[in-house]
Amino acid sequence: MTAWSQPVTLNYYLPDISYDESIPTPQEFLGYQIGEWHISHDQQLAYMRELARLSPRITLTEYARTHEQRPLIYLTITSEENHGRIDDIEAQHRALNTPGESADMDVSDQPIVLYQGYSIHGNEPSGGNAAPLVAYYLAAGQSAEVQQTLDEVVILFDPCYNPDGFTRFSTW
Repeated sequence: MTAWSQPVTLNYYLPDISYDESIPTPQEFLGYQIGEWHISHDQQLAYMRELARLSPRITLTEYARTHEQRPLIYLTITSEENHGRIDDIEAQHRALNTPGESADMDVSDQPIVLYQGYSIHGNEPSGGNAAPLVAYYLAAGQSAEVQQTLDEVVILFDPCYNPDGFTRFSTW
């Protein structure tokens, strides 16, 4: 018996909004839709690097290496304006944790700093497979909601806490 299904489109996962066509979808980059196959860490990393290269909303920072020498990275995702003052935002954010400095601070124009991390356990593939979709949405989304989020939030986006375990699972 043969079973056929409808192909999954991007709007199955993400809102049906306009996206910057100069930024490839995960499917365009990988050659398959998320969910059809487990993404490996090297594929995920390559896609994150491509988003950082193409989108002024994203910078990529490698902060360490795993036991098996895979890069540990995070993306800083925010508006272009916030990227232009990221050092000031960081300094103000740190000052909020300093007693005596924070009481009189005006934080009305200070964006929220949010950390998002995906797939900490080796047998937890859903987060690492979702990360490219979320990163694409924030890198290429053209809606008022996306722009408001980028204006009001600095997202520190870790697409894979555990690249070694994630790779083991994706090749299993």
